[in-house]
Amino acid sequence: MRAMRVVKLTCMVAACLIGAVGLLVAQDLSKLTEVQKKQLNDWMAERAERMITAHRLEGELNRAVNDTTHTSPEIEALRKRCQELQDELSRTQIELRKKVMALPALQEKNAKLEQERQRISELSDKVKAVVEPTR
Repeated sequence: MRAMRVVKLTCMVAACLIGAVGLLVAQDLSKLTEVQKKQLNDWMAERAERMITAHRLEGELNRAVNDTTHTSPEIEALRKRCQELQDELSRTQIELRKKVMALPALQEKNAKLEQERQRISELSDKVKAVVEPTR
């Protein structure tokens, strides 16, 4: 999870820098004074830092929903209801899959899949029979 955050932050910084470079290239900065160029660089750097901070805070807030240190009776009731709904959704998805897989067109595809798997297994056995003696 931490690695994903680092990747996201790196991507955000890269996007900011690419955007900044694009902005600089698209405009003729030769008309700016050195003071203006420095101010522009400072603003862009601060914006990138603030975007990183905002992204980090957003992640913390999103994770807070599942953090049991943030609780109250009302929150726990909602968490329990959420879990019940997720369980119901899982059961419904399983039931839906069973009913869809029972359709004749999909039964044919399922039979074809099983044939393919059987042939793969047979070929794997043949390969194994040839390869193992050479080990």
